[in-house]
Amino acid sequence: MTKSVSQLLLVLAVVLLSLTISPASAFEIKIGLATTDQEIIVSSTEESIFIDLANNQIISKLDKNKKCKLSKSDGLISISNTNNNHKIGKFTGPIQLIPINKNGLVVLNDKFYRGYFTVQNSYNNKGVTIINNINIEDYLLSVVPSEMPNGWHKEALKAQTIAARTYALGFLGRRKNKGYDLEATVEDQVYLGVSSEKPSTNQAVVETDGEILVDKFNNPIIALFHSSGGGYTDSIENIWDKKDIKPSIHIQPRPDFDDNSPYFEWERTISLKSISEKVQHLEIGEVSEIIPLEKSISNRIKKFKLIGTRGNKKINGDNFRRLLKLPSAKFNFTKNDGEEIRFIGRGFGHGLGLSQWGTKALAENGFSYKHILAHYYPETMLSTIKNSNIKGD
Repeated sequence: MTKSVSQLLLVLAVVLLSLTISPASAFEIKIGLATTDQEIIVSSTEESIFIDLANNQIISKLDKNKKCKLSKSDGLISISNTNNNHKIGKFTGPIQLIPINKNGLVVLNDKFYRGYFTVQNSYNNKGVTIINNINIEDYLLSVVPSEMPNGWHKEALKAQTIAARTYALGFLGRRKNKGYDLEATVEDQVYLGVSSEKPSTNQAVVETDGEILVDKFNNPIIALFHSSGGGYTDSIENIWDKKDIKPSIHIQPRPDFDDNSPYFEWERTISLKSISEKVQHLEIGEVSEIIPLEKSISNRIKKFKLIGTRGNKKINGDNFRRLLKLPSAKFNFTKNDGEEIRFIGRGFGHGLGLSQWGTKALAENGFSYKHILAHYYPETMLSTIKNSNIKGD
């Protein structure tokens, strides 16, 4: 293949890829799918090409549904054919796998994704990182049904869609130290690829194309959301002390309407021995007593003091509930027979921003997605990706 033909194919691939992006919301994001030192298998449902971004040269063509193995070898990214184990080569990377046809899907270990793949050396240089470069609207086709049941009221689905779209843009570049924007897990938003897409949530994405929540400076807000607020949501400053999530006037305590949530009220009993094991990294020995030091206006415990046989430590309330795998930090507790703690609480999740069960109730009672978003995200405005100020790397 001559160099001119190679360059022509490269241009063709880029042009065709751009055609998949909706003009109203043409914005590509990078989702980290996996970082591994193990061999991975990639393919595409249509003819595709590997490109070496180090020199913008085509490495090889990959036929429809043909699989290739990628791995880390001698500090380089190795590509080989799975059928005959023929080695295509080793590259410094990053490398990309791009379908020629705009309708082509890329496949990672038998999971299908829209957009294309970028494979690069991992941030810790111990393996490779696989990134899905994807139009944000296509990304949402998977995220929305992964975060909210697709059978819920359409206004709830629209509210969730705009929250998820805004979250992605508000946190753009959050994982830049790893080479991408967001994780594909609950650490950011659950993204499972094409397999999770549903007609009802696809429609919600289409009907809210490009809509996001912005502040008075026209910047996307950090649109946090959770399952169930237990009657009242909360503010960031009451729950977290994170460097990348600052207190916000848009995430404040709001009445919730999540009475029908299965976690509106919950109860757990955990032994002190088990609690001691879960907080052993604090190095305070066996926990003998748990003392709540401060509560938020919505009754979430902001800070605890743990009394141990080898010392005492203060711990953030949300971190504590995560360690104990409690549904929320909104609880009271009693000591049973000296060896067990009985937790009685409300809600599920961190309690910040939009409550999904509250959203469901509001939608079912005739509230539009615009009213729902205005309730859970005060002092915000609806805008579009095209008309907003988007920051990122």
